[in-house]
Amino acid sequence: MDIISEIKKAIEYTKQKRFSDAEKIYKNIITLDSENALAVSCLGLLYLNVGKFKKSEKYLEKAFSINKSIATAEGLGIVKYYLNKYGEACEYFEPIINTTKNYDVYDKFIETLLEMNKFSLAYNYAEQCCRKFPFKPEAISKLIYCSINVGKLKEAFVLAEQLVKNFPTFGDGWIKMGLVYEILFHDDKAAKNCYEKAYACGDKEIAYYNLAINADKTGEPDKALGYIKKIYHQYPDRGSINFMTAAVYFHKRDFKNGYKYYIHKEEHVASNHLMAKLKRPWDGKTYKQETVLVYGDQGAGDCMMFSRYLPFLLKKFKKVKVFVNKNVYNVLKYSFRKYKDIEFIEFKKNLPRYDKSTIMSNLPYYLKIDLDNIPYSEGYFEAKTELVDLYKNKYINSDKLKIGVVWEAGGTGWRELLNRTLNVELFEPFLELEKAQVYSLQVKPTLDSYKKYDKLIDLGQTFTDFEQTAGAIKNLDVVVTVDTSVAHLAGALGVKTFMLLPYVTDWRWFDNDKKTEWYDSITIFKQKNPKTWDDVIESIKVELINM
Repeated sequence: MDIISEIKKAIEYTKQKRFSDAEKIYKNIITLDSENALAVSCLGLLYLNVGKFKKSEKYLEKAFSINKSIATAEGLGIVKYYLNKYGEACEYFEPIINTTKNYDVYDKFIETLLEMNKFSLAYNYAEQCCRKFPFKPEAISKLIYCSINVGKLKEAFVLAEQLVKNFPTFGDGWIKMGLVYEILFHDDKAAKNCYEKAYACGDKEIAYYNLAINADKTGEPDKALGYIKKIYHQYPDRGSINFMTAAVYFHKRDFKNGYKYYIHKEEHVASNHLMAKLKRPWDGKTYKQETVLVYGDQGAGDCMMFSRYLPFLLKKFKKVKVFVNKNVYNVLKYSFRKYKDIEFIEFKKNLPRYDKSTIMSNLPYYLKIDLDNIPYSEGYFEAKTELVDLYKNKYINSDKLKIGVVWEAGGTGWRELLNRTLNVELFEPFLELEKAQVYSLQVKPTLDSYKKYDKLIDLGQTFTDFEQTAGAIKNLDVVVTVDTSVAHLAGALGVKTFMLLPYVTDWRWFDNDKKTEWYDSITIFKQKNPKTWDDVIESIKVELINM
C-alpha cells in the first residue's frame, strides 16, 4: 500500500464531503500501522470536521503523543475549545499561536481566552490576529468585541465604522456597530438600525436575537417575543434563546410562561459541566422519604435571592442538600443553621448522593410560589456575631454616618456587566459629606482609581467570601450599591440599602423604580436618562444628608 497516495486520496474525499470513504482509508492505514501519526492525526481532524469531538480528541491526542506536529496541536486546541476544556485548549494554542497561518486557530484561541475571562490577553491576540489577517473582516470584528470587553469603547467605535465602510455586506460588522451604539452612546434607535442592516446582509438569526434584546430594552416585550419566535428553532444556542425568552416574560411579571422556557435552559449546558450530570429531576411532587439535591446554578446574587425558598422544600422532602459555590457556602450555612435537615455542600468534582435533583433558580416554579407571595422579604440572612464584632472593633468604629459602597458589577455577560458598572468617581459627592465615613465593599476592583480617595476605607481587601462581607455590612448605616451580589446580600440581611438601577434593568426588578418585592430594606434609585447618572447620585446624596 502506498500510504501517502492513500492519504492524498482520503484528503480529496474529505474535500468532496465523502467523509465515510475518507474514514475507511485512514482506518485501513491505522490497522496496518497503528503508530502512523499522519493517518491518526488526519482521522482526528476528519472527526473534528464533522463535529464528532470526542472521537476527534481521542485520535488527535494519540497522534500528538507520537509526533507533536503543529497541525495536530492546532486541531487539539480547537477540539478542546468545542469540548469546553478551555485550560487544556490554551496548553495547545499558546506554543503555536505565533507561527500558525490558520485563522480558525486564532479565532478559537481568542474565544477560549474570553471564556476564561482573560479579556486583556484576548484583546492582545485579537490585535495580533488583525495584523496577520488585515483583510479578514472576521478578525476586525473579533477585535471590536475584545475592545468592548476591555472597555476601549471609542476604539471599538472607530474600528466598527471602518468595518462597515470597507465591508458593507458583512452582517457581523453591523452587529458590532449596533453593540457600540448601545454601549457607548446608549442609542437604541441607531443600534436597531444596525441590526436591521445585518438582517439585510443575510445574518438573520443573530440580527433577530439582537433586535429582540433591543425591543425588550425599549419597553416593547411583545415585539421582542415576536423576533424570538422567528428564530426559535434556528438559533444555534438554544439555551441562550430559552433564557432570553424567559427573561422577557419575567420582565412582564409572567412567571407561568417565563418558566416554560426557563426550566429548559439547563438542557443546553455543556456536557462536561456538573449541572449536565444531574439525574432524576424533581417534578414538584412530595417525596417524604427522599433527599433532594439543589444545585446553585447561577451567580452569587441569584443564589442568595433564591435561597429563601429552601425551607419550603422540607415540606416535600426528608432532607435537602444544597450544592453551592464556596464564596456563598459559609453565609448560607450560618443563616439557615436552624434547619437541621438542610445541608450545604461546597462545589467539588463529584455530585453528592441524592434521590431527586433540581436547580435553585427553578424553586419558585416547582414550589408554586408566585410573584405575589415572595417569602422573607424582610430579611432571612444572619451574620456571625464574632465577625460583626471584629469589623466593629477593627475597621468600622466611626461616630459618623457609615456608608458602604460598591460601584462595579460582576457577571458573565459583558452587556449586562457594563450596563450595571459605574466609575468610582461618580461616588465623589458621598466622600465629600463631612458627617459621613465611606467604606469600599468592592472586591478586586478592575481599576486602581479608587486608591486616590484617602477618605475611602477599603474593606474589600479583607473579604475572602460573603461571610466577611456580611459581618462588615451589619455595622453600616446604609449600603449604596449597583445591581450586584452585595445588593442581594444587604437585602437578605435586612440592612438599609440604596440600589442604583440602570435605565434598562435586569428582569428581577421588573418596572420598579422605588421599592422591590424581593427585599423590604432596598430602596431603588433608577436612572431616568440612559446617558447620565447625575440625577440619581444627587437624589442619593440628599437621602444621605437627611440620614
